[in-house]
Amino acid sequence: MEVGVPGEGGEPPASRHGAGHAAKWLLAAAATAPAYLLAQVLATLVAGIALLTTNVDTLMSAATLAGLALAVLWWLHLRPRALLRQEGARPSCPARVALLVCALLALGVALQVAISCALTLALPLFPKLMSGYLELMELAGITDEVSLATLVEVAVMAPAAEEALCRGAALEFSLRAFCPAFCSAERPAPRSEVPAARFWAANVVQALLFGIMHLNIVQGVYAFALGLLLGWIVRRTGRLRAAVLLHMAVNASSMLMDVLDPLIGGALVPALVMGALAAAVLTAVVARLTDGSA
Repeated sequence: MEVGVPGEGGEPPASRHGAGHAAKWLLAAAATAPAYLLAQVLATLVAGIALLTTNVDTLMSAATLAGLALAVLWWLHLRPRALLRQEGARPSCPARVALLVCALLALGVALQVAISCALTLALPLFPKLMSGYLELMELAGITDEVSLATLVEVAVMAPAAEEALCRGAALEFSLRAFCPAFCSAERPAPRSEVPAARFWAANVVQALLFGIMHLNIVQGVYAFALGLLLGWIVRRTGRLRAAVLLHMAVNASSMLMDVLDPLIGGALVPALVMGALAAAVLTAVVARLTDGSA
């Protein structure tokens, strides 16, 4: 299948933009994470002072709302000229849309099972990392007793905010850095396809930022891997909402692990293998459902 401009071997036409163009957009991408974190810090301070409270749920909700507002407004500003918007084929009938939704939800559960089992097996080998990770989870309000506010924040608001920021703004800025030929004063050609190599370069950048913004090694590692998958989902569907749905499923499934833990018991390795295999199969299903030739 040809990509880019026909007759150019899958690559966009030569561009007059130099290293300065790429540096500008990569800098813009890099700025998304600190801007998001700064908005959260400021919102926490303002909420604490205005409401005279140190309640963790209240402060975390204020921080997440601020991040959500910034990320969504940023993405809405960029969306009309987004390079991946509606790129490629998408499910064209209600039945396929329903199947895709189910596949994404199931994929989120499978990923969470695999991640949780992997962490349970690996973290005891690194006591300092484990201690810091558990303290961070407690600070974020993610404990055995989860409140409704925490559930909404973790499973709804945070995924929407992080997708708008990372797979929205950061990925768009990175694509503009690696695809200068598509950045013109006029609206980009309708449905111009981004070459795979350039997409994956941009995808690695946004996934790296996604990992870094979690501010700890443990979450950073699996957030990077998850970020790559979420970016691929956006490329396949041309819609940010599919990535949001998968991200919500992953986060919401973390609340189910307290129920699943007693069932898994000492069978962590089999559960890890089954979760990973299920995730691989479901990823293939998503690829099939978003294939224009299907």
